[in-house]
This record gives sequence, C-alpha cells and structure tokens, in this order.
Amino acid sequence: MYVSPAVRTIADDPLEDESVTLLVEVDDDYEPGVDSVAKRVETLGGSVEDRRRFGTLVVSISQTAVGELCELDGLAVVETDNAVTIDPDGAGEDVEYDIE
Repeated sequence: MYVSPAVRTIADDPLEDESVTLLVEVDDDYEPGVDSVAKRVETLGGSVEDRRRFGTLVVSISQTAVGELCELDGLAVVETDNAVTIDPDGAGEDVEYDIE
C-alpha cells in the first residue's frame, strides 16, 4: 500500500480537533470491496463524501484517526485530496512551501 508523505505526517503527528479530506483507493483484488471499506471508515468516525472511479473514496476523517485508517485491510493508496490538484509546478501535495 502507498501512503503519501503528507498522510504519513498527519498519522505520525495529528492535530487534535482537526479533520482532513483523503483519497482512499481500494485494492482491485480486495474481495469484500469498496462498500466494506466505506463502512469501516464510518466506524472510525469518518464519512465518505464522494465515490470516484477506480474504487476511490473521498473520505473526511479526524486527523487522530488517520493512523487507524491507514491500517485497514484492502487499501491500495491513501493520499490527501491535494494529490490530484494541479498546481503551477505540477507537484501536488509533495511541494513544501517556505512561508516566512
């Protein structure tokens, strides 16, 4: 499973009382399927905001639950919703800006 650097940072150092929107792609070979993952997201206190192609769920979840989310069976990719955003550099979430 691929967990983006931004999601790993959130899982390692979550902010209390803050939520995050993630793209969660379910593995094609995962037999219980996307609906099963969606139900497990809800048991972690998250919500499925949208369903996209290729078994991808748009999930809103507390940052404190991201680590548990990443441990769920059947996941192929977990990344922030910024990962699919095209910015001027085309680097998406992997860009770290120096803010002074």
